[in-house]
Amino acid sequence: MIRPLIRPHGTARPSLPLWLAGVLVAAVLSVGALIVYENYNNAIREGEARAVSSAHVVAAHMEWMMEASDLALRRIEAAIGGRPIDSSADLITDMERAVGELPEGFEYSLLDQDGQMRYSSAPDTVLPNHGERAYFLRLKEGGDPLTFTRLLDNERAGKPSFIVARRISNGPEFSGVASITIPNDNLDRFWASMNLGPNSTISVIRDDGWLIARRPPAMQSVDLSKTEWYPLTREKPTGFYHNPVSQIDGYARIVAFWKVQDWPLIALSAIERQEVLDQFWSNLFADALLVVPLMAILVGASFWIYALLYKTATRNDELEEALERNRFLLREIHHRVKNNLQAVLALLRLQKLPVEAREDMSRRIGAMIAVHEQIYTTDQFEEVEVAPYATRLISDIASGYDMPVELDLDLASIALDREHALPLGMIINEVVSNAFKYAFAGRNAGKLTVRISREGNEVRLMIRDDGPGVAEDARTNGMGTKLITSFVRQLGGQSSIENDGGAVFTLTVPLAETSEKDAA
Repeated sequence: MIRPLIRPHGTARPSLPLWLAGVLVAAVLSVGALIVYENYNNAIREGEARAVSSAHVVAAHMEWMMEASDLALRRIEAAIGGRPIDSSADLITDMERAVGELPEGFEYSLLDQDGQMRYSSAPDTVLPNHGERAYFLRLKEGGDPLTFTRLLDNERAGKPSFIVARRISNGPEFSGVASITIPNDNLDRFWASMNLGPNSTISVIRDDGWLIARRPPAMQSVDLSKTEWYPLTREKPTGFYHNPVSQIDGYARIVAFWKVQDWPLIALSAIERQEVLDQFWSNLFADALLVVPLMAILVGASFWIYALLYKTATRNDELEEALERNRFLLREIHHRVKNNLQAVLALLRLQKLPVEAREDMSRRIGAMIAVHEQIYTTDQFEEVEVAPYATRLISDIASGYDMPVELDLDLASIALDREHALPLGMIINEVVSNAFKYAFAGRNAGKLTVRISREGNEVRLMIRDDGPGVAEDARTNGMGTKLITSFVRQLGGQSSIENDGGAVFTLTVPLAETSEKDAA
């Protein structure tokens, strides 16, 4: 009997290299696709960041030009000094002396109240009438102190420029206009230094969207307020937009804008999208040369990364342990400070002092103790929550006097740095203690109202009692009043005390000041 041929189990193994090759090819393709995708996104992001950065530079350049122009216009106005605007030699001499040196290409002019140009530093001798020009009417009839013309919105054909004009008044009366003409080629020279690419542009528009300067210059006045990216300028001071088709020349660009500080102008920088992608293709070719060796070292890199991550995790654990130890030490410091203050308080109570003085000093030291206890019990070493701190102070004072006083507390959740929390607590201690000593003494009932709120960038404290009020001599002569005044000055705030159905103490402390100190 002939037995059938039994195929060994290993006959299928030659297909394994094919599977491994397929997996490797898939891995290479996946890595390659990921590299392409990342390079593309990086190129776009770099283009966006470069456009925004360039827009910022243009905005800074325009801010400098506007400040130089505005300063010159103000000097012209001061040199006129209320005199009638005419072509007199004295007036022109004073104006030329006041203007001094302007940037290259800038020209200045002087117009009377009817729009007739009385003087111009331009080389030509024609002095036109600007009485019907839109910018002149805005200054004369609209009362605008300063305005800008649109690009090409002037009579000097062939030389694109825009005008910065300032209203000149003699009291309430309109006297005329001083203006400075800024040539568009000033922007051309600046663009050349930025090296953005041959098809990139930089522009400046008025806040209403009209173009006033551009490189390369536009051949007509352009209103950009209808573009899709213009509404973004209403929402934030800077940003970017991918414009598929330029309204002026049809290029697809990444348009970034940056508002010029203190001026109704917006700086634009637009980089052609293809120029950004050219860099992407260049990077892609360079990355393709690295794919094969990258795959060869991929396994080794994985082990290296694993070792690096392991070391990083170990280091993080050490840092976390060190951080926790620092927290423990800070808690211990504040706890020991509190204990030392309690020891001082105990020694104070052993001294033979007048009862009232000893009690006042005890409450003040208690306010200091409460700050440190609040810090180490909450682990908030930089800031102190005002509400629980103030609640404890007021409750301790109330329990110490043991009077039938109703407490009405409305304390907002506000955090202050510890340098400001202590003075605030001392103020609360002094005012509330005075209320119990003088407003509720000898009474069967009373009400104390305390409000702490945040109003804008300020913290507001109000303490009201329903007692007989505060006498005039007690507002300035008492030790407590002097302490309150000192603490208010330390906080940089303002305080007042009035009689309105009882004593009403108010304190306003600027919150922004404390935040800035924390940031520093």
